[in-house]
Amino acid sequence: MYIAIAVGVLIASFLVQVLLFGPRRFRKRARLLTEYTARKGYRLGNPAIAQITGASSARAILTDAALKSYAKGSEGIGDIDGLEGGTDDPFAFTCRIRSKDAMVFELTVPSRRTDDKGQALHYKVAKIANAGLPRFSLGKRSIANTLVNVVEKMAGKPAAAIAVDTQNFPEFAKHYWLKGSDNGAVLSFLSPEKIKFLENINLPGAIATNSQYLVYFERGSLRSAQDYDSFIETLDQLAANML
Repeated sequence: MYIAIAVGVLIASFLVQVLLFGPRRFRKRARLLTEYTARKGYRLGNPAIAQITGASSARAILTDAALKSYAKGSEGIGDIDGLEGGTDDPFAFTCRIRSKDAMVFELTVPSRRTDDKGQALHYKVAKIANAGLPRFSLGKRSIANTLVNVVEKMAGKPAAAIAVDTQNFPEFAKHYWLKGSDNGAVLSFLSPEKIKFLENINLPGAIATNSQYLVYFERGSLRSAQDYDSFIETLDQLAANML
């Protein structure tokens, strides 16, 4: 029963994407991703994308039986802080990053505001398979991050901030926040070389881990081959220096 429900949710999410973007834009994105993955030797997360790039109508897309193969990039990372309750779009692909399996996709996350005035956040996301990492998250300090901390404090959520040596790593301490449940394990993993790398790379997004993946996500969308190349380059640097 649970499998049937899961399949139904996946198909419904796929159909919402078609209705939201329209068949023309849907086909354009499908064509872009199909051609890009073929050229790079990557694999589509949802093979049905390649089959519907020439579909002439929304009906042909909506009734395609291959939609049942729709894979969710968010599977396995539902516990990542900041991505909870996100809705996948179907344009995902898998690749190898520094010998690690990775999946790249986009995710729309509902606003955390309680006054119904916030807009949903759209992220480009990658999850890189790597079991055994300590649980942590880090990202650039911002007004939005400050507001999240205030909301969590008001909700009674326990603080999990980890302090980094400000004398040895002044730029990191100034520009990044770091959270985790096990200070010792996290600071042991984040060696001086890794922290220096983070100071120098100037990441626009956030890094988070769970028991299965290192996840990187940043605001925005992937709408061109250049967008994909740039995002993959960031992932390559992360894998080379963090894993």
